[in-house]
Amino acid sequence: MKALPFYRNTFFTRLILSFTALAVVLLGLTGGYLYTQANQMMVDEIARDSQRRLVTAKDYVEQTLLRKYEENLQNKAVTTILTRSSSNLNYLLNNSWSENLDRVLSLQQDLEIFKTTIEGASNITVFFHQGNYVVSSDLFFENPENSTDFVFIEGLPQMTPNRWMVRTLPDGKQAMTYIVKLPYGIRGPSPKGYLYVDVDMEYLKQAVSKIMHSSFERFYIFDANGNLILQTTGANPEDVGLIRQAIRSGKTVTQINDSLSGTFVLSHLAGQESEHSWTYAMDRPMNSFVLDTKKLKTKIFVACCLMLVFGLAVSYLISKRFYLPMKKLIQHVRNLYQPGLNPGHANEYMIIGNALNFMDQKIVSLESQAKKNEMKNLVMGASLSLEHVDGLLQDCLYQVVHIQLIDGDSETFKMRYEQFDFPVPCEIVCLNPQEAAIIFFLDSRAEADDGVIAVGLDKFQDEVRGELRFGAGIGSSVESAEKIPLSYRVAHQAYRYRFMYGHETIIPHSRISVFDPKPPQISLGAFQNTLKAGDVESVNELIDEFAAVLMERNIQLESVELALLQLVSALYETIIELELQQIVPPSNLFDELKKDTLADTIASIRNLSERIGVHVRDSVKHNQAGVIFKLKAYIDEHLHEDLSLNILSEVASLAPSYISTLFGEVMTESFTEYVTRIRLEKAAHLLQEEDKLSVTEIASLVGYRNLQYFHVKFKARFGITPARYRQTKQTSSAAN
Repeated sequence: MKALPFYRNTFFTRLILSFTALAVVLLGLTGGYLYTQANQMMVDEIARDSQRRLVTAKDYVEQTLLRKYEENLQNKAVTTILTRSSSNLNYLLNNSWSENLDRVLSLQQDLEIFKTTIEGASNITVFFHQGNYVVSSDLFFENPENSTDFVFIEGLPQMTPNRWMVRTLPDGKQAMTYIVKLPYGIRGPSPKGYLYVDVDMEYLKQAVSKIMHSSFERFYIFDANGNLILQTTGANPEDVGLIRQAIRSGKTVTQINDSLSGTFVLSHLAGQESEHSWTYAMDRPMNSFVLDTKKLKTKIFVACCLMLVFGLAVSYLISKRFYLPMKKLIQHVRNLYQPGLNPGHANEYMIIGNALNFMDQKIVSLESQAKKNEMKNLVMGASLSLEHVDGLLQDCLYQVVHIQLIDGDSETFKMRYEQFDFPVPCEIVCLNPQEAAIIFFLDSRAEADDGVIAVGLDKFQDEVRGELRFGAGIGSSVESAEKIPLSYRVAHQAYRYRFMYGHETIIPHSRISVFDPKPPQISLGAFQNTLKAGDVESVNELIDEFAAVLMERNIQLESVELALLQLVSALYETIIELELQQIVPPSNLFDELKKDTLADTIASIRNLSERIGVHVRDSVKHNQAGVIFKLKAYIDEHLHEDLSLNILSEVASLAPSYISTLFGEVMTESFTEYVTRIRLEKAAHLLQEEDKLSVTEIASLVGYRNLQYFHVKFKARFGITPARYRQTKQTSSAAN
């Protein structure tokens, strides 16, 4: 047996190791060279493919994606070079907005339709220099300073037209903007206006991303100054910096090693090949391709591995015949257990002796584990004929506490509690990582009092705070070990009251056993009525009263859940009655609203009730606005007739005083003020457009039977008489 150490000190072992090391070095050198060549082939192949795709991407971006906006915008602007064109855009370039509100509104609608038909356009805006006002597809501003885009509009004269630029919109979004001077084609420094379109950058990114073959590829566009215009995926500043350096080097293809992104191949098209002098770049990770070169790498790696395995097999066959008998014995021992000693520093007998030692310790460990399992089965009631039940203290009362770990695990809880100084003897059973049970052994001669156990657990909570967090339910005391499962079930039932008192509470069964089983009386009708009325404040007051009743009165948990279910049912009935299923899905409503605690459940019910109340309240306001807009349309169509609140009352079937109140709230001006303003504005329009109508006829058409009264009202609003107003407008039109 003394030859065994010689074997370990090794002629054959060293022979095997030397052959393996030589094989690894030779195969590493050969494989590394071939791998490098294959890698270069991959880079060249990726580069050629990337250049073709960059040309395709450039044509798509400039000739397809952006060109559609340029052509549509130019077609819109072409009408401004036709001096006889009657388009709203051409007309408003030479006229103020104040007398042409109908044209302004028509132009705004035209721009809105124009924006809708061009996918990706976020806004179309026209700035009229002569009238100093702005019309966009969304809004009309009498003064550009009122526009959120005023800073950009103010800088339009310094910007280059008919070019794309990147900017940040007032709402913080990125956009590409294309500007056209009006009239179209003007070259002078003082155009009559500007027309520009904003294209959402996110839309452009998504559109360009569709031509990418893989989510791993990243596509970039830089302007002539090297600023990043667009990228298909997020990139950190280090990536962008590396790409800029590669572009400045002049090489169209560069292999870059990045600590964050790995190895990737960068290809780019110079700005000379772009109409906008933009540089297009694309980086593609090396590991995202399945190419012929990658297959070659795989073959090289497999061949090297096969050669290495072959060398190891030869070495193994040489040594096998010298060590086979002892190897079988050692293998048998290792199948039983893993020895603690390092085989390189121990002979076979030491390994076998250590194996026996290990087996002895394993037997002790298994016995301990068996005791734990039997105690666990005892608590859970899985078996009552247990060997270790006899090990429990006899002639005493048993009281079980259910422990629920919130932070920490049951093993740590057991270790810390065993260090805790508590006068009542106990046995701690770990049921699972988050649950444990404590079996307390009480003096049968003393009166059972779970208050002592509750106080002790409170002190233990304070001692381990910051390390462990737990809650507990204390069961009833029982006279025999066979009834321990009953005490545990009672403790588990008591801990269910964490729903009312919180997860870290300690709840004795004696406390909840006297709770009232009757559910509280709640006013469901009042709750439903306040919901239907949209009175959010009253709804919250009723919910607060309901929650206070549940918390202040000692009510059994089942009754609390029943009361909550009744409240949720009333809420559900209201949802169905008001046809608000679009706000709350009707299925499993109680499961959705019930949370871990009563406070959280009340909060979820309150949140849903507020949403319903706000929806009802807003719906009422919307209906009121609809009535006023209907009456407004009636007024606009019957200006030539007598108009009064009584007449509107008959039209809307509402009281005149109520109509007056609603009119002021919705229109922000009184009924009389609105009628006077609309009549005088229509009269001003007729004075300007209808030369054949006399002032008297126009006064009658807008509802004024007294010509003198009409003169007084008109002059009060416009500062001049109707005749003077007509003369002034005619003179202004002739001058233009």
